[in-house]
Formats: sequence, C-alpha cells, structure tokens
Amino acid sequence: MTTTIDLAYRPETYWPDALDQEQLLARIQGQSRRAIAREILEEEGFAGLEAFFARETLDEEERRCWGLLHPDYMGGEFLPELGLGEVEIARISLRSTTSDQIVIRAANAGKTIRYRVCDEYESEFELAFTESAEPLTLAELIAFIDGSKHREEEQPGGLLVCHWENMVEWGYSLDAAIEFASIDSAWYPQLSNHYNQVAGQWCEEKERESTESAA
Repeated sequence: MTTTIDLAYRPETYWPDALDQEQLLARIQGQSRRAIAREILEEEGFAGLEAFFARETLDEEERRCWGLLHPDYMGGEFLPELGLGEVEIARISLRSTTSDQIVIRAANAGKTIRYRVCDEYESEFELAFTESAEPLTLAELIAFIDGSKHREEEQPGGLLVCHWENMVEWGYSLDAAIEFASIDSAWYPQLSNHYNQVAGQWCEEKERESTESAA
C-alpha cells in the first residue's frame, strides 16, 4: 500500500526550545556513532550513553583510532563542523568503503534561513536555491534535493538519484543501486518514505527502458 505523503508539511522552526531525540542525534556527525547512540538511547536511555558516542565531532586522534576499527566507521566524521545556529535537516548516506555522507544544512541568518550542502571532500555543489524566509515544506525540500547537484556530476537525479544512476551505469543491479544511496531527516519524517516511492518508480522506468531496448 502506498503511503500518503504530506508534501505541505512544514516544521514550525529548525530551532525549537527543545530538540527531540532524532534532532539531538542529528548533531552527531559520525554516522556509525549516531546509529550506536540511537541504539543505546532506545535500550538504556540517556544514562547509558557514553560521551564518545554523543559528541558532535571527534578530534584527529579520536577519528584515527575509531577508523582503525573499521573503515565504515569513518562515515560523516570528516564533515565540516556545524556553524553557529546551523542544523542538519537531511542526510544522504552512501554505502561506499568509508560510508561517505552528504548533508543539507540550514543556518539562522536573522530574517532568512540559508542553506548549504556539504560532503567530506570539500566538494562544490550547485544549489537549486540558497535561502528562504521560513522553514521549507517537504515539497520545497524535495525540490531542493532534486534541483541541486555536485558541480562535477553528469548524471541526472539531483543529490540522491544521481548515485542510483551511476551504479546502474557501472553495471550494478537496480536493487544494489537503491541500497547504495539512501536519505533520512530528523525534521521531515516522511522524506525517506517519499524517496522509497521514487525508488520504486525509478526501478519500473529502468526495467521498461531495458525491455524496450531489448525488443
């Protein structure tokens, strides 16, 4: 059954007086540490959460030691630090060797909200737009994701679907392509549901193209 997506949903603010659990976790830059912190919170509560897993960023020596345990643990650890008044509103996770992360951030700029996209390689991105007067609706965030791109990316599909396109071009299956790149958000609970539906439609289109080319 298809989930109904509320595209008009808009957070009241990105800077509430108190953050909920997922919004607090979204401040942890390391993807693996974030996942471990979530598990600890669900099983033991805040009392069981060690400072290492809750810390927003690690210093150079901590990153080195953490990465020695498994290269996948490096995902997100080399992202730029959050700026003053800046929050992560969405994250794209790649199943690369070092679990590379791409994040969308919003910064409080007084009368406007400014947006930027960061990865762990100081890449430059062409953005669909750079600011808004209020938090984005889900539809506007989707338009930002689909309308922005890595400056050197040639594949269509904005910030997310382009990775699926690349995987198929490199000879991977549709399932492997979808599993390679995923997206989530602490501020937009239905964002991942939307792109799950996009993934289904994308696979159907690719299968149809394959059938037509084989005919």
